[in-house]
Amino acid sequence: MMHPEIIHIGGEEKQSDPTEIEVVVDINSLDDFISPAPEEIFSVYVGFVRAYHLWMHGAHNVTKGPSFAGDHELLYGKIYTEVQDQIDRIIEKGVGVYHDESIACPMKILDHASMAMEQWESPSQQHAERIAELALIYTKQLVQCGEGTARMLDEMEALSLGMENMIAEFTDVHEGYAYLLQQRSKG
Repeated sequence: MMHPEIIHIGGEEKQSDPTEIEVVVDINSLDDFISPAPEEIFSVYVGFVRAYHLWMHGAHNVTKGPSFAGDHELLYGKIYTEVQDQIDRIIEKGVGVYHDESIACPMKILDHASMAMEQWESPSQQHAERIAELALIYTKQLVQCGEGTARMLDEMEALSLGMENMIAEFTDVHEGYAYLLQQRSKG
């Protein structure tokens, strides 16, 4: 029996770093190990982005305390609506570049999103400071996931200039959010 192969999408392996991302892709149905196809790598990225979107939407809904107004609208609200606006573009770009409609499959996206979210704490039932700490961790993971996805696709010679620009732009925006969350976490 084969065990699932692990594909790391993100930064260097750092066991003590909570921003490390480990995504497991089950390849048991293959006779021999074959590197994941570009569309599968991109599908994992899409799932991670969707997980991030759902988490930030949850944070927007349950934030509380003295910084409620700013956190609700200007931080978590801004982040989750930006991701919501961009995920359609990300999925469409993937379908177009990799000629694979399964990238847009809601069940597949949900499966990949669930893999990420199983590793995360829910924003529900958390103090405002803990929500901000977790949001920073998950935002850094999103940045690493974008960087890792682009790197893997580039190594496979499957990264078009448009795809690279889109991932870089999305990653750049979230590096900015990481700064805002870092400042917010300082209390």
